[in-house]
Amino acid sequence: MNRLVIAILALLAVPALATGRESFRAQGNEPSWSMRMNDGMIMFKPLDGDPVSVTPIPTPRQEGNAEIYEAKVGDISFTLTIMDKICSDAMSGMPFPQSVALAFGDTTFSGCGGEPATLLHGQWLIIEIDGKPTITGSSPTVNFESDGKISGNATCNRFFGGYTLSGEGLTASDLGASMMMCEQELMDQEMNILQILKELAGFGIGDDDKLILRTDRGRSIIAIPAT
Repeated sequence: MNRLVIAILALLAVPALATGRESFRAQGNEPSWSMRMNDGMIMFKPLDGDPVSVTPIPTPRQEGNAEIYEAKVGDISFTLTIMDKICSDAMSGMPFPQSVALAFGDTTFSGCGGEPATLLHGQWLIIEIDGKPTITGSSPTVNFESDGKISGNATCNRFFGGYTLSGEGLTASDLGASMMMCEQELMDQEMNILQILKELAGFGIGDDDKLILRTDRGRSIIAIPAT
């Protein structure tokens, strides 16, 4: 594919209302590319190539859990597919709520889209710590709020603090907790939870929609949505 064809791909401008998404971002690797939908435009740019806009956007068709856009750019066929299926970035391991594919002529680009934070927000019931189930009768939780606050029940005590989600991963900061005493086994579990959160480095979503919180030292917490 020559550079002109790649350049035609580089920026796709479309009305955001056509997708029902006011803002949407996607990215992929091998080859590297990025896409952003803002202010009525979708901008698609491969690693090599100049941004080019193409309008108007075709009306998407729904196929299962996917939105599919088909058009012609000159004489070249173009297909954009946004699927509501969790996708993990091949380079960073960061989970995203959508899987995205772009086909332009004979070249296909694949990657992930949407905001990872939407997978994290909400209250989660911790069911496993470092590969072992939580103590029977205990109900530790962790809650990630949309304003960057983290809180929950560490087992005996409530905890609170802040978290940051970036392209580099997920970290917690300024963690504090109440000071109630419990049986030693419960206190040990609480200590492990708080220590993992203090060392938090990233998160993932399992095939069964479980939340996986992990550190760089191989420690982990697994949680399910709290009901």
